[in-house]
Amino acid sequence: MFSLRNIVKLKYLFISVIALAFVLSTLVGVYSTYKGNMKLMQEQTLENNRVYALKLAETVDKFIANSTNTLSYSATEIANNFNNINKLQEEVNRLYLRGDTFSSVLIVDAEENALVNAPQTLGEAGKNSPFLKELKNYDKYKPFISDPFISPTGRKLIVISMPIYDEQGAFKGVLSGYIYLYESNIFESILGQHPYENGSYVYVVDTRGKIIYHPNKARLGADASENEVVARLLNEKHGALTFVNTLDQPMLSGFSQSERTRWGIIVQTPYDAALSMVGQQVVSVLKIGLPFIILSTIVVFLLASQIVRPLERIAEISENSVKEQEMKKLKEIRAWYYEVYKIQEALIHSFSFLHGKVNTLKEETSIDSLTNLLNRATLEKKIQLLTEQRKDYTLVMLDVDWFKSINDTHGHIVGDKVLQALASKLKESLKENELACRYGGEEFIVVFTETTVEEAYERVELLRGNVQQIISPAGKPLTFSAGIANYPLHGVQMKNIIGKADEALYKAKENGRNRVEVTKV
Repeated sequence: MFSLRNIVKLKYLFISVIALAFVLSTLVGVYSTYKGNMKLMQEQTLENNRVYALKLAETVDKFIANSTNTLSYSATEIANNFNNINKLQEEVNRLYLRGDTFSSVLIVDAEENALVNAPQTLGEAGKNSPFLKELKNYDKYKPFISDPFISPTGRKLIVISMPIYDEQGAFKGVLSGYIYLYESNIFESILGQHPYENGSYVYVVDTRGKIIYHPNKARLGADASENEVVARLLNEKHGALTFVNTLDQPMLSGFSQSERTRWGIIVQTPYDAALSMVGQQVVSVLKIGLPFIILSTIVVFLLASQIVRPLERIAEISENSVKEQEMKKLKEIRAWYYEVYKIQEALIHSFSFLHGKVNTLKEETSIDSLTNLLNRATLEKKIQLLTEQRKDYTLVMLDVDWFKSINDTHGHIVGDKVLQALASKLKESLKENELACRYGGEEFIVVFTETTVEEAYERVELLRGNVQQIISPAGKPLTFSAGIANYPLHGVQMKNIIGKADEALYKAKENGRNRVEVTKV
């Protein structure tokens, strides 16, 4: 026989449904946040590795340039003492002992007969050294940097050679510095120390894809030309790539090619290591929002109990009724009524809190809370992107005149209103795709895209005149000083452009304030 005791009461069913909706919504919010942060972290790691590989390639180029300059200086010094064997030996000893630059040093005469070498244990002196002639593009009369090759002694090395000419211009011989790639410390000193302690590492390949440096010495000499990153590197000068290595380990790689040696520098970070911080970030967001979510949920549960209470009364009436007509009326009652709708509305409000909190946190990381302009970090990222894309832009740095006096005289609340008034005018002056930022304190930056210096000057002058018509919250006309710099006219790096604009701003202040100065070419 059917028993009413087996029926779940609406009160508990209702609360169970709310709890389930809360859990599912929270899980969806956490998962969405986690996936978004994963994508952001991946993009940042790829970009960091690409930039770092580029800097390492520049460092290698500087090392080769310094080594070449060192040999050039020594070749000049010994040119007029070429017949003094003792002087030549002293010089090669000095080059060999000066640091970790050269693994060995050799001087040959015009007929390529070895005169002196260091270390002397090599036993090259007095012998003919013709193997350099076999190197591609070698010309003993000109400075030369070789590709990595195998010497007659079986070593993998590169050679940097410098011709020796006396004061009369007569060719005397060649001074050569050898770097043993598998034995030298140059790669370890330049590339061995990675700034990120997250499993990242650096390795180097030559122009054929052979590994000439790797933290794992067993990989030296291995052919990596089939590696996806190396294959890209051999066709492109620099870039970034996500791929799976030969150990089936997902990697985030950035790569760049040295201009002087054409070696490929590859910086790799394990995918799992790079994204290990994402989970911690999500937990932090939950810790911030969880108390508010719990409080909202408690309120919703109490509201649900109040709404269910009249229905419990109806249930009692129906249970105690013995009249068929009353039972029929109870069965005809529909559950979709106004109170149910209000509960749904409250739940939607409650469970949207977490997403709202996450969106608020994201917005707060890019917007200055006082002026509602971009903050400094966000602006610099956008300017850096414009610079990397080589899109022309004109940058204006401006500063509220006598702002410290306003703060000191009228207080910081009035000072904030002055900044807000200027920020509002800056927003009104912008066209599509143009940027405005509170750079710090009373300093602002405006970026005009596809605008010449002359056009920017006219716009800023117009803005200055309009702003000057405003009576600021401090009770006086609002004025500012500004400096203008243009990419690429005044520099090719973001920090140089900002620095030039700052210098022009300083000049505007020196010249009496309430004026606009343009960076001189």
